[in-house]
Amino acid sequence: MRIRHIGVVTKDLERAATFYEKVFGFKRLGPVRTPGHYPGKAIDMSDGEVNYSLLCPDERVEMVPWQQGTLGTNHVGIETDNITGVIEALKEYDIEIYGEDKQQVPPRFFKFLDLDGAEIDVATIDRSWKF
Repeated sequence: MRIRHIGVVTKDLERAATFYEKVFGFKRLGPVRTPGHYPGKAIDMSDGEVNYSLLCPDERVEMVPWQQGTLGTNHVGIETDNITGVIEALKEYDIEIYGEDKQQVPPRFFKFLDLDGAEIDVATIDRSWKF
């Protein structure tokens, strides 16, 4: 068994898809679609192994900002072999990183909030869990 995809809610599909393309190099798997079970639209993306479904609810759904303690998914962890490139791409969006190891330059891990406030945990390959 393995994780097939993660669904992340966004206010703007195109803006979010472009962000994940530029920051992490995710690829779009097709055009905007209307899922049969979801009240809104979706764009499916992938890092090559795990799919990342961006979901934009229609106006019937009240969106609530994520915060610590919210039930459900707490954050998404992404492994990179180019952490400096990710940091530089985030600077273009004026996104601040936090939780980094300040003893390491560049850091081997950090967190940030994406354009819609979802917490993303970024780590280098040597910081990832191994089996």
